[in-house]
Amino acid sequence: MTGQLPSWRIEAVPQEPMALWAKLLRDANPIHVDPAAAEALGFGPRTVNPGPINLAYALNMVMAARPGNHPREIHARFSNNILSGDAVEVSGVADFAEPGRCCARVRVPERDATAMDVEVRLVAREDFR
Repeated sequence: MTGQLPSWRIEAVPQEPMALWAKLLRDANPIHVDPAAAEALGFGPRTVNPGPINLAYALNMVMAARPGNHPREIHARFSNNILSGDAVEVSGVADFAEPGRCCARVRVPERDATAMDVEVRLVAREDFR
């Protein structure tokens, strides 16, 4: 048995945080900061969101739906890119048969593209070690 988690929507992914994340992650790939570099590699004239930001969208949605819990385990499958300006939808379900297990999907609806699927196993804050 599962239950829907409250979904999230980002109307337009901003480019500015991509550069900050790339710097924090020491990711020198120019597709995150330079639209010309992204276009040269076939992404069009928009920068590409670093994968950890996409994962953060899913984790933030799950943790907001389950306050007081922390991820114990994360399994993520990255399957598509999110570009600056894309609208993003994050949806998910909680598995009541397996307490603490939530699944989330990050999508770009305009391209009918799933950017990632995530399974998160949560534990209560006091059990987090």
